[in-house]
Amino acid sequence: MPANKKKFGFREVRVGLFVIIAIIVLVFLILNASGDISFARRLPVRARFGNADGLRPGSEVRLAGVRIGKVSEVRLLPATDDPASPRVEAALALDRTVDGKPVTEIVRTDSTAQLGSPSLLGSDKVINITPGTSLGQPIPENFELPSTTAEGIPQLTASGTELVEQLNKLSLQVTDITQKVNEGRGTLGRFVNDEAFYNNLNATVRDTQAVIRDIRTGQGSAARLINDPALYNSLNGVSQSLQAIAEDLRAGRGTAGKLLTDEALYNDARATISRLNRSVDEINTVVADVRAGRGTAGKLLTDEQLYNDARAAISRFNTSAERIDNLVTGIQRGEGTLGKLVTDEQLYNNVNQLSSESVKLLYDFRQNPKKYLTVRFSIF
Repeated sequence: MPANKKKFGFREVRVGLFVIIAIIVLVFLILNASGDISFARRLPVRARFGNADGLRPGSEVRLAGVRIGKVSEVRLLPATDDPASPRVEAALALDRTVDGKPVTEIVRTDSTAQLGSPSLLGSDKVINITPGTSLGQPIPENFELPSTTAEGIPQLTASGTELVEQLNKLSLQVTDITQKVNEGRGTLGRFVNDEAFYNNLNATVRDTQAVIRDIRTGQGSAARLINDPALYNSLNGVSQSLQAIAEDLRAGRGTAGKLLTDEALYNDARATISRLNRSVDEINTVVADVRAGRGTAGKLLTDEQLYNDARAAISRFNTSAERIDNLVTGIQRGEGTLGKLVTDEQLYNNVNQLSSESVKLLYDFRQNPKKYLTVRFSIF
């Protein structure tokens, strides 16, 4: 009997140990699934926010939506003079490895931590970290990540309230416009309520219908323009002529076609334009030199002394011209020797007679030179 009791006690111990081990394994699995197991060494980092907004220890930390850690602590920061400064600091515990890679290869110094919610109506908060780029550096322990806050229900509610207020204002404006239209005020009100305008519009519609009916029946000038086959043929002929001209231009036939398709003409025109551009550049250079007083033309335009000399020369030339004009006037009036030579008729006759006698003398001298060249010798 005592042996049976001892054997029964051993079985109870074995069952009890089995139950305890099963409980320990179950707790381990639960903690491992929830991420609360603390056997693995984690990377501590920090992030600061203006408002915790329900964030608490144990909240998930995600990297691009993938869970990589949890919030280990949320604490308030001391008050500062800046009202926009962060008020809450969250201590984050990140897994050392993500998909077999060190977490510092993905979370870098240019990553940001954003406080948000996993769902629009959910009260739980998560911190989502954006992956870093190659421009950033691997983060050290206790590194403070730059942070932002996603819009939550309060922000959306405020935006919705503002939208409702704007819609209410718009509704009041529409109601006011509708009332004015109903009362016949304004352009739109007169358009809707004016009987005369309606009658005029109705008459215009009837006239338009009459014109369309005349066109369909072939009455009037517009109908003949639309229904006349000869006019259509003429327009068709013009269209064909224009098409033929376009084909000639494309084929390079005719003067205009050669202007459009001749490569040599294009090159010549391009060379001419290039020469014109060079000529314009040279003209600009000359003008710049003239304005700067360089060269003969520049000195002519900018040298003050040369200007004074030219002005004095022009003055002297004007004086000489005036004197010559006075001399010519005196000659025409018969003043002076030249004037008498030009205007005295008796002097002209005497000179003419002297010229005639001189001609006769020369003729007689040539005919009988001995008559005038007789030499007499006397011997003493």
